[in-house]
Amino acid sequence: MADLRHRDRKNRLRKLLAAKSKPTVTRTVADTRALVINAARGFCTVLDQNGEERLVRCDIPAAPGDEVALRHEKVAALSPRRTTLTRTDPGNPHRELLIAANVDLLLIVAPILDPPFRPGLVDRYLIAAAHGGIRPILCLNKTDLCSDTSPADIFPIPKVRCSALTGKGIDELRDLIEGNLAVLAGHSGAGKSSLLNALTKRTHASVGDLNADTGKGRHTTTASRLYTLENGGRIIDTPGIRELGLGPVSRAELLAAFPEFAAAQCRFADCLHCDEPGCLVRETGGPRYQAWLRLAAEHAK
Repeated sequence: MADLRHRDRKNRLRKLLAAKSKPTVTRTVADTRALVINAARGFCTVLDQNGEERLVRCDIPAAPGDEVALRHEKVAALSPRRTTLTRTDPGNPHRELLIAANVDLLLIVAPILDPPFRPGLVDRYLIAAAHGGIRPILCLNKTDLCSDTSPADIFPIPKVRCSALTGKGIDELRDLIEGNLAVLAGHSGAGKSSLLNALTKRTHASVGDLNADTGKGRHTTTASRLYTLENGGRIIDTPGIRELGLGPVSRAELLAAFPEFAAAQCRFADCLHCDEPGCLVRETGGPRYQAWLRLAAEHAK
């Protein structure tokens, strides 16, 4: 009996040692890549690698266009952003709000009528584009209401004249967006939602009229969201605004919004185009120069 007990202990010890000698396998969950479609506090909707939309937890500030890593149905990390579109918080001028990330094109939607053309807002969007490293394009919308787009000729940037109602310029816009991520931005009531529906050939956003009492646009888009076009291009629709607050802007970014000044051979190479002698930009004058003086005074450092 003692021999049996001894043999049994030896067998159990042998099994225990054999189990300890086996390598331990640690199972890890690999991160998956995804693209943020829209974001809200604590959550965001993403487009995963299979092309499916998923609602996941997100404790990291994110915006449409952000590329993220997912782990356990939660955003674990953000990839470095190539470009950004931002504005200051209307309630806190010291806080910057991220509107969209990794954008290639800023489509500034600006009708000539309904609501009236606002060159000052276009100026501010051009500065925001320069600040974020985005290429701007001026979308002169609602050409069915006004075909004379000459007020926009002061801006030396690419332009597309379009109308969601007649279809004019929609194919041109769609071709520009192909292979890119674009963001629609502009004044409330400018027709961004109508353009989005025309570009995607689907009704994604409701379309609103101008307020009959104030003449101002109604907000039909309440949060930024990313959509995919049939040609593979992607577009982010953003809520309309009435004012675009700009955060800290460098002189280089301010000058980038006025590319026509680059050709001026002023007397001084570092001319600020304000009150320096021999400034050819000042001698030329015009509405763009007046806009420069206002913005330079606002962002003087």
